[in-house]
Amino acid sequence: MTDGTFGYLLDYMVWCVLLLSLLVHTWCFFRWFPRRRRPRAALVVGNGLMFLCLLAIGAWAGETFLRFTYVATDSFGVSLPARRWFALYTSLNSAGCRDKEWIVPRPQHTNRIAFIGDSFTYGWGVDNVKDRFTDRLQSMFDAQKPHAVEVMNVAKPGWNTGDEIQPLKDMIDVYGADEVVLCYVPNDIEDLLPTTNRFNPTRPPEPTFFNPDSSCLLDYFYRTMILPRSPSVSGYFDWLARGYADAKVWKNESDRLGELIQYCQLRSVKMRVILLPYIRSGGTEFNEEGVHSRMRQFLNERSVQVADLLPIVKSSAPAELVVNRNDPHPNATAHHLFADAIWKAFYSH
Repeated sequence: MTDGTFGYLLDYMVWCVLLLSLLVHTWCFFRWFPRRRRPRAALVVGNGLMFLCLLAIGAWAGETFLRFTYVATDSFGVSLPARRWFALYTSLNSAGCRDKEWIVPRPQHTNRIAFIGDSFTYGWGVDNVKDRFTDRLQSMFDAQKPHAVEVMNVAKPGWNTGDEIQPLKDMIDVYGADEVVLCYVPNDIEDLLPTTNRFNPTRPPEPTFFNPDSSCLLDYFYRTMILPRSPSVSGYFDWLARGYADAKVWKNESDRLGELIQYCQLRSVKMRVILLPYIRSGGTEFNEEGVHSRMRQFLNERSVQVADLLPIVKSSAPAELVVNRNDPHPNATAHHLFADAIWKAFYSH
């Protein structure tokens, strides 16, 4: 049985029984094996059993810790520790966003700024929502004049540019947003890129030799040692690079961005864009500076104010700014840097 948070508890009990059986058999061996008559066999078998016991105790301790105590996200949010993180640290409003409930109609004498984005804006892996850059900006506005500005975090993990079109329209037409800030990440073109059954970076391969919910320890080793070497994961950034180099893909993406810009302009709603950077990237073809440069040029030509946050993360080691070694999403420190840079670029005056 499984409750979605601790995995298959029956499997855990089986591991406990196997460990206990190994300990009992080892004790029986040292208690009754005729070591004086067969000293060499006693030495080899005894050392082997002791090694297995120590290994099994360590594995049991690791399994227990990862299954019941460890809480942390990974890149894809499917492991048991990641599921526990979402259960413990996320609370969604009626719109399905990780934010307070938004009042309709908009409160009088309050300007609404809607930040629309994906998992980076959502605060994936950031335990306290007050550490997200949107909430930090809200605190900065409140320090100047409380309740004069309402910052709305309109974000869901996995959203691409196409997914953000309708939410942007809703923020303007339903919630009365005065300003929209599109939080753009280079992976917002994912849904435009080709995939196959054997190569789909949006859905990395699951282990076939065991059920991840049966053993958190095996799942942890799989996600830290085997999964990063799979073509769908190791080739992710080059896959993005090929997408930006494809004229058809860029045409479709620029059309979607143009639709967002035009919708705001026709309704006299100010639109700004922030370019959120990957803190840890890879591949041989991916050039994040080139992607950001192309985006800046595209937005500048359409008179859209843009803040590029890539330079602010270059001065720090990636390990200091990511959630954990298995999750490259921005951590609380990175979100604080983002907030300061956005405030300086858009709102300090």
